Amino acid sequence: MDEPPLDKRPAKDPTMESNASEARETDLLENCRHLKDDELESALKFLVEREKRNLAKLLAHLAEYDRRRLCARRGHPTLFSYCLKALGYDEGGAFRRIRAARAARRWPEVLDLIERGELKLSALSVLEPILDDANRKELFLLARGKSRRGLEALVAERMPRPAQGDYSRRLPVPGGWSVAATVSVHPAEAAAPSAGPGDGSAVCGPNPENADFMPMSRPWEWQAVIPVAMDRVRIGFDAGIVVMSLIDRARQVLRHKYPEGRLEDVMKDALEMLLDRKDPQRRLLLKPASVVGDGAARAEETQEPRFLRAMKAGRYIPAWVKRAVWERDAGRCAWRFADGTQCGSKDWIEYDHVRPFAKGGRSDTPRNVRLLCRAHNRAAAEAAGLSATAS
Repeated sequence: MDEPPLDKRPAKDPTMESNASEARETDLLENCRHLKDDELESALKFLVEREKRNLAKLLAHLAEYDRRRLCARRGHPTLFSYCLKALGYDEGGAFRRIRAARAARRWPEVLDLIERGELKLSALSVLEPILDDANRKELFLLARGKSRRGLEALVAERMPRPAQGDYSRRLPVPGGWSVAATVSVHPAEAAAPSAGPGDGSAVCGPNPENADFMPMSRPWEWQAVIPVAMDRVRIGFDAGIVVMSLIDRARQVLRHKYPEGRLEDVMKDALEMLLDRKDPQRRLLLKPASVVGDGAARAEETQEPRFLRAMKAGRYIPAWVKRAVWERDAGRCAWRFADGTQCGSKDWIEYDHVRPFAKGGRSDTPRNVRLLCRAHNRAAAEAAGLSATAS
């Protein structure tokens, strides 16, 4: 039976489509909730591996699409425009994939590295400006396991940027942005993706000169630490006017020491003073080693039962114990994963009782105290059958 003409077909009900979409999303979540822990982890790892394979295939297809210059035949002036409007990527996602696809055209081993998870899209977008036939293998090897900031430092070491002076300015009120004030491009994206050698492809990327570019806010526009040379970084953030007042006053106070009033000098002095007062690592270095040893000896003098010593010592951890634990654990989370690797985080560090205080654990000996990040402190408390505040 012949289908009716397109203009005579019944229109689809958007409400029904929306309800069907919500039902599919609910089913996906419900399916995940019914999985056992091992099944959930196994499925997650499988999906990650499949995602890597699919990403490599996608980049290969995008590279071939770019080589054939099909975007122009489909009415798009650039590949960037095609990725935004036809494929539905945002500016950052389109930029990274175009840059990776064009790198893969020059060096096909990129696809294999991405499929194996040894090279990330973000890493490739950072490295691409300095990649060439001579250094690509070395840089691909160096990129393994590095964070974006580490890769930016590597690029800055090989391609340093000129130093810039201090500046501060008031930001326009919301709703009054001009295009010039809104457009802010990450340094790794400052150059549009370069075309493959000799293909004459149109340059496309998150560039305000592109007619189809729409400004958007990105996390790194507002807070950024950007390497500009091997031993220099560019720091930027938005702050309240009261912070500017504090900086101005600090400049005045330190004018004799730093006549130029450079922000670097003022902030360095302020942070040194703060860390001298608040950093446990620095306080540890200021205390003589004998203090820790004397405290340990005092804790071992008594022969009272452990539960009595724990009760007398109380929940409070003495300063000498904290110093000994901090030095032993190097100021890092001491949590060990199943494979024996250490968490090693330095954020949200807390002192934790190995044997919980609520179960007779002592606070007056370093052997029963360790450093944990907040997440693993809670995990340890839950494993011991306690609340996160009772360990």
